[in-house]
Formats: sequence, C-alpha cells, structure tokens
Amino acid sequence: MCQETEFVNTCGQEMKTVAIHSAGKLSIFGLLLGLVLFSGCTFALVQSSPLQNADSIALEEFRWTKFPVKVLVDMNQWTQPEYAVAVREALDSWIKSIWNYTNTYNDTSLARVNYLFYLNDANSTTNYDVFISFAADKIPPGPNTVGLTTYSWDLGTHQPVPPITINITTYSGTATTLFVKNIAMHEFGHALGLGHALPQNTLNGPELMYYSSSKNQVVYPSTLDVYGLTQVYNGSYGQTVYLPSSIPYVMLAEDDIPPPQIIPWEDYRKYTPLFIVLFLVVVVAAVLGLVSREKKPEDLQPPPSPALEGSNT
Repeated sequence: MCQETEFVNTCGQEMKTVAIHSAGKLSIFGLLLGLVLFSGCTFALVQSSPLQNADSIALEEFRWTKFPVKVLVDMNQWTQPEYAVAVREALDSWIKSIWNYTNTYNDTSLARVNYLFYLNDANSTTNYDVFISFAADKIPPGPNTVGLTTYSWDLGTHQPVPPITINITTYSGTATTLFVKNIAMHEFGHALGLGHALPQNTLNGPELMYYSSSKNQVVYPSTLDVYGLTQVYNGSYGQTVYLPSSIPYVMLAEDDIPPPQIIPWEDYRKYTPLFIVLFLVVVVAAVLGLVSREKKPEDLQPPPSPALEGSNT
C-alpha cells in the first residue's frame, strides 16, 4: 500500500493529508500490484525525479518558526491513561534524537525545536498548534490506515496554519502502548515538516518515516530523518534530499533530554531598538566626557586680582 494524499488549494493556503498504513498479508498478485502502486507513488513523491538507490526523505512545504510547539492530546473514549505517556515519550524521542544529532554532527539548525504538552482532561489549552486524537478503528481514506496527519500552510511564508491534526487508531482502546508511541512518533515527524523516507530499514533498525513503519518494534528517528529536518528548516521545501555519505544511516539512540539551550542570536533581534538606544547613550556620555577633559586648566582658574597702583616711599 502507498500513502494517501489529498491537496486542496484555497485562499493562498494548501492542505494535505498524509497517512501511515498497517502491512497486511498479500498474495503474489497483490504484491505485484502493490509494487506497481508503490512505484507510482514514489514517482509522484519525488516530483518526476528518477528513483535512486540512496537513502532519501521527502520534505514538506512548511516549517515552524515559533517554538515551543504546543501539542494538545484529546483523551477521548478510545484511549487508555498510558496512551498519554506513550505520546509524550514519542515526542521526547524526537527531541532526544535531535539533541543526539546536534551534538554528534555539530549542526545547530534545530537547536530551538521543542514542544509543550497538554491534555484535554488535565491542563487543557485553546491555544495549540498540534491536536492529537484517537479513533476506534482504521482511519479513512485507506482501509489499512492507522495514523493520519492533516495540515495546511501559507504558500507565501511556508508557515503551517494551526492546528495540525493527528489521528491515531487504538482499536477501541486495545492497542499496545508501543503501537501508539510508534504511530505518534511517525505522525509527529509529518507535523514537523517531513514526508516519507526510503528504504524500509536503517543499519540498526526500522526507518521511522517509512510509509508503513514498524508498529511493534522499538524505533527512533534516524539520521536521515533529522538530516531532512535540518534541510527543511534551512529553506529546502518540497524536495527529496539524500543522506550524505559522511553520515551513517542509523537510528539515533535515546539520550537524556538536553538542558535548556542558550537563546540563539536571532531571539535577541527583537531587542535591537533598545540596544541601539543604549549604545547611543554610551556614545554621547563618552563624547561629553572627552569634551570636559579637553578644557584647559587655566580656564578653570579664577581670574588674577588686579595689580595695586602706587609707589613706595
């Protein structure tokens, strides 16, 4: 099965849905048909580029410019309390993997990526960027869709139009926490600006952003996934990028959540007017100080007393 996508142009915005599917048992005929359909989807995904024997990932047409991203999880009737923990672990896996990549390859493109976590039955908010909900069964449009992300973006600025929505099936609350975590992790990759990746496996485990990624194995974002994010956040929209040969294609193992980051210089730009005023004050004070020092000492002495006229006798 290939990914289902839908595009709608309206009022300078573009909307798209991206789905992840479960793999079912296929007959030989079904396998051949699937290969044909998959080839067609791949051809469309890379925008008429030839299929290459390389590790590649498609980039979407948007990226976030304001962080942290606010994520609201809807704990509806199809959930279990542990699903909230699974979703949070999925989001943490992205932050940890980005931190791992940043420190390994000294690339600070994603230093600001972070999120805030909300639950509708605990600390709900009406001001959210990503909305995660759960469904009882498979999700339209495909018969095997287990996760679906829907988003739109401004065609001029390439900024997403909140909220991005993520839907995850729980099979009426019977899905395992690992299943929910893996689907949430895959779909959040789409919410960050990634499409699907090839091939199916890295050197040390499954590829998270493969169109039908593993549901029941431990999986983390790969070097290809995070490299793709660095490219889209540097302005490479709507392209397919290939992992440089200098970077091994592996899942990024988990590490501790990083400490708060030093605020990048761009966050100080809003204080530029204040910096300019303070600079001018310092300059004026320095000039006045120099002027006062250049005055001659005699200019500061009192005038001499007039001489007395007369003669001595």
